[in-house]
Amino acid sequence: MKTAEQLQAKMQMKTTQYDLSTCSMLVEFGASVWTARKLDKGVTDEVVLSKQAQAKGAARVNKNLLAGRHELEDIQSFVGAVRTWVYNNTLPWSDNGLRLLPTAKFLEFDKYIKSAQDMFYDMVGKFTALYPTLITAQAMALGQMFNREDYPTTQQIEDKFSFHIGYIPVPSSGDFRINVGNDAQTYLCEQYEKLADERVELAIKDFKGRLKDHMARMSDRLTVDVVDGEEKARIFKDTLLDGALDLCVLAKDLNITGDRDIEEVRTTLLNVLSGVSIETLRRSTQAKTKIKTEVDSIMNKLGW
Repeated sequence: MKTAEQLQAKMQMKTTQYDLSTCSMLVEFGASVWTARKLDKGVTDEVVLSKQAQAKGAARVNKNLLAGRHELEDIQSFVGAVRTWVYNNTLPWSDNGLRLLPTAKFLEFDKYIKSAQDMFYDMVGKFTALYPTLITAQAMALGQMFNREDYPTTQQIEDKFSFHIGYIPVPSSGDFRINVGNDAQTYLCEQYEKLADERVELAIKDFKGRLKDHMARMSDRLTVDVVDGEEKARIFKDTLLDGALDLCVLAKDLNITGDRDIEEVRTTLLNVLSGVSIETLRRSTQAKTKIKTEVDSIMNKLGW
């Protein structure tokens, strides 16, 4: 086991590279939306009986209480989009959902999330105001499966929606202030340092994975096939270019350890994509070939 002096020296050396507790914070994001799903025991029994199933629990029929309506699905889709944005703009940290956010991105992140929160509750307010009318409409939509008792009250529905964000400081090993003796405290500090290092390593690995996946997609989509002596370009969406540029912007802030591979990818992509439009990329075989060559080159160099 390292002594307190050795651990302090290690921390001092690490601080010269990056100080996690000052360059980053932890983000806790959560949102819940009513599912509008209800187990229909009667229909379930009918299905099990008609299929002559003997095993208990052979089938479960969950009916969509708002089948055919889009209002709730719109809220669910919105939350999904916000969650994706949060994941894309942060790094993984713990199994309980905490994400690592570089302080350089805090103002941008907080502005977006507060706007999203306002939009969420605006959508929920419109939905709950319309809710009684929706119930009436479902009597015809669900036919014999309709049961008014399946539907919660408007007040109960409001409680099923939530949207919250929390910011938590990244703890440092010095936060262990319990009276367990010097040896035990040194051990706890050392274990936290090990855990923090592992989590940072996984976070950077996760972002490298994003870069690798997108570059592999670029290489594939920018391939020009030759069919019967004629060049045939592959179809790709605008996100092929926009996504690469977005990752370059993210790489500047999310690369908290100054990883050389990430920085090399960022600078290479920015250089080769500078001044290139999606229209040019679709029309020009030369442009596609040039970018694919650069992408393949950097991936081969990094062993990706």
